[in-house]
Amino acid sequence: MSVSPQQTMTVTAVKPVLRFIEEHGIPLQDALHGTKLSSDELSSLERISIAAFDVLLNNVARATHNDHIGFMAGQRLELQSFNMLGFLISSCQTGRDALVAMRRYYMLLSDSPAPEIFITKNQIKVIYHISAGSEASMRNRAEFIATGIHKLGNGVGGNLYKPLRITFRHKKPPYSELLADYFGIPIEYDQPECSITFDGEHVDTPLEYANPALFHALRSQVDYALARYSKLDATSQRVRHLLEQWPKHIAITKEAVAELMNTSPRTLTRRLQEEDTQFSHLLREVRMSKAQKELQGGGIDMQDLAHSLGFADRRGFERAFKQWSGMTPAAYHKNWRAEREEA
Repeated sequence: MSVSPQQTMTVTAVKPVLRFIEEHGIPLQDALHGTKLSSDELSSLERISIAAFDVLLNNVARATHNDHIGFMAGQRLELQSFNMLGFLISSCQTGRDALVAMRRYYMLLSDSPAPEIFITKNQIKVIYHISAGSEASMRNRAEFIATGIHKLGNGVGGNLYKPLRITFRHKKPPYSELLADYFGIPIEYDQPECSITFDGEHVDTPLEYANPALFHALRSQVDYALARYSKLDATSQRVRHLLEQWPKHIAITKEAVAELMNTSPRTLTRRLQEEDTQFSHLLREVRMSKAQKELQGGGIDMQDLAHSLGFADRRGFERAFKQWSGMTPAAYHKNWRAEREEA
């Protein structure tokens, strides 16, 4: 099965939705209508497209007249549902180790960009990215992920996990009080990013269920699974590789990339659309990833960095970086330095 880095998620994420379906007596074939999947296929798949997951959630929402299906399904997520990865995270020595493991092996959960994790002296901020879709679909997935992270924090950290701030990009929904009651803190909507910030005071405190022996026993198996998924053949993956290796002194254009891939710009556009992404999105992700690496160092000249990444000026680069990460390049660099000093 060939899938794209922007298009799939682990089928284990569907399990809480299936339990919800069973509890409400919804025929599975009705819930799967429009997903191009049968119940037999669903039971044998390892990955499901994000588009199919969105259709499934929307079908269930209509059948139950429940417009907060993402939030409801997220509450049914269990760490153990994610098999090896779930046990690996739960056996980590500290909260910091668990966060690093989640970031490193995120591809086993979804092919969308991995969350950005910022650890400072007192706080930990997790910014997670939502793949494109309809307004309702993106809202459902954002609340599904936030609820899942919250459950993960409680399950792994116990009393050490204390949420401080939660932000969503979507507008405040009619059921906002349900979310506020569940998370136990006020929630901010219409924000630049989806994020969860929690207390970082005990990030290096040994966890109650830490099991170093189990962690090391599972790590090689999880590494093998990650290597298998990282070799997926997709147009967007090959485009990203070319962009990452692109010489700084040569302008990046879709036409030039298409020529290197022995195809036409039109065909390249169509293939990327089939994988639910665009050339401009990939270029932005690569540029921002390169910017992050450059900002993890000293003596940064923002103007030079902006030009090396293909921006006309510093202001354009700073605006793009803040839109992508939720903070300015200078703030990101400052946070990185603070994290390094605390390590």
